[in-house]
Amino acid sequence: MVVIIGSCSIPEKKSDADKILTDQARSAKYENIFEDIHKQIYENSLGARAKAIETLNSLNPDDQVYKVVLLKHIGSSYVFETNYSEAIKYYNEALSIAEKIELYSELANINNNLGVIYNEIGNYKTAYIHFVEALNYYDLADIKDKKVGTLNNIGLVYINLKNYEKALTYFDEALNSFAKPKDSILIVSVMNNIALCYISENKPGLALDYLDRAIDMSEDINNQYGLCISHQIMGNLYAGIDETEKALKAYTTSVEIASGANLTYQRAISRLGIARLLLKQNKTDEAFKVTIEIMGYVKELKSLVLETELHQVLSAIYEKKKDYKSSLIHLQDHIKSQQELVNQTVIHQIYDVELKYLNQQNKMQQLELEKKELTISKKNNLLLFISLIFVLLLSGLYLLYLNHHHRQKVKLQKTIIELTEKKTHAVLEAEIQERKRIGQELHDSLGHLLSLTGLHASAMYKRQDITEEKRKELHDSLMKIIDDAFEEVRNISHNLAPYLLSERGLKGALKSIADRVNQSARLTMNYDTYGLTEKLDSLIENTLYRTIQEIVNNTIKHADATSLFIQITEGNNEITLIAEDNGKGFNSKDTNKQTGFGLSHMKSRIENLNGTMYIDSNINRGTIISIFIPFR
Repeated sequence: MVVIIGSCSIPEKKSDADKILTDQARSAKYENIFEDIHKQIYENSLGARAKAIETLNSLNPDDQVYKVVLLKHIGSSYVFETNYSEAIKYYNEALSIAEKIELYSELANINNNLGVIYNEIGNYKTAYIHFVEALNYYDLADIKDKKVGTLNNIGLVYINLKNYEKALTYFDEALNSFAKPKDSILIVSVMNNIALCYISENKPGLALDYLDRAIDMSEDINNQYGLCISHQIMGNLYAGIDETEKALKAYTTSVEIASGANLTYQRAISRLGIARLLLKQNKTDEAFKVTIEIMGYVKELKSLVLETELHQVLSAIYEKKKDYKSSLIHLQDHIKSQQELVNQTVIHQIYDVELKYLNQQNKMQQLELEKKELTISKKNNLLLFISLIFVLLLSGLYLLYLNHHHRQKVKLQKTIIELTEKKTHAVLEAEIQERKRIGQELHDSLGHLLSLTGLHASAMYKRQDITEEKRKELHDSLMKIIDDAFEEVRNISHNLAPYLLSERGLKGALKSIADRVNQSARLTMNYDTYGLTEKLDSLIENTLYRTIQEIVNNTIKHADATSLFIQITEGNNEITLIAEDNGKGFNSKDTNKQTGFGLSHMKSRIENLNGTMYIDSNINRGTIISIFIPFR
């Protein structure tokens, strides 16, 4: 059982809202009309189509949304009569308008319905493409519940491909995807299709279970179409396992329901099932009477599918009657109708493609006419010319590739040189600044101490009138200044080549720095080390030591922090340093010259060891510096 999707009301999804008229009274009027037409399609397709055409002719030219819905309903009415040619014609007209106004909900519905047709006529690839398009458009229109019908139809494609396991997967997904409130009519359709799967897999027990559940649900909601199909499938099931009486009862029930609901096509299909049963029971005359009755439906419905099946049954009846001539005639009519159906199917398969690509086809036809006018010699010359052009084109492309590759290589080399120059410049600038800093330290700290030493020595040498007590005081002061000068020289030399690294390693040096910092009440420094060996590579060790010094210096001078935490972790492949303070932070894109230079100096040192440095800082949020140096 296929699912033809038709919206019973005007689409109201987000993507379509701006396309629908805001006149509430008029909108409600058409909404009711569309709902009536949708329901009537299942009961009286001819009457539904007449009402849809009448409504379509009364529309204003601007009512594009309403026009799409009505064209779709007209197409669906032809589907129930198996007049696929007309159905595709109206569906494609609706599709064209919906694409122009980006009406995603109806684009999804129409693609689903086209997929149903192509599945019925055996073009499964095209059917599947339309179903996938429908799923995509349902997502765009944000109509998740409508995807259930399309999932059900994809399952039918796999039934036709005899991949029942895959089909059941889609049917189960469809059953589990129902939104609340659930669409009972659609659930019935899915359960009927699951029954078809189990019939094909020769599992009549499971098939009957689903059919019984579908029948119960259809009776609860008065779904006459679903009931008709369920009993029809049940008739096919019993006929397949040679339970003729049960099959006859199921077909008869299906006929009665179809007659009451004016489902002419389904009544004819079920009556044809009864004719096959009667023929199987050797009740040839009764079977013949039924087929004569169905012949009248064929003329009314103009259904090639029904006509094909009817000629096949009549051929078997005349064969039973030993009227081989008539049997052969009907067999030939059966084959002819089948071929005609196939031929029409081929036309239908390309119908929508022809509409979309008409201009391209006209150009192709013109090209074909021109090619027919060419002589064999011109064709050969043309082939030679094309071959030459092709070779030249390939050569040109190859040369372009070589040129592009060379330019990229030169550009890469230039970039590497520029980066190297920048690094070298940064190192030189860092060295100059370091020398300036050392000179400033010598001037600021050692310079005044030496000046005081000279002053005291001069006083002791030149002034002979000072007392011994005063001379001793000057002497003691002079020795104290000399001791301070030695201490200052020692501190400066430690900063240049810290002996702690060679004696105690990075961990000991870090402790020494922390001890000196913690002597001040202004900043508290804590640290942690993990996996740190006694001795690292000297270059890495010195770089980390200088970096820690710079971090401590920046924290004291610029951060206004009260707490600094440093963590060093040694892994198998790299060593990591993380420093975090609770200071005032800064904008890393807007650093002052002094601070920016210090950070640049640190980064340059790290990059010289193929390491990386990351700074995470914001105003009033502190600063985190992360450094990663790989082991060589």
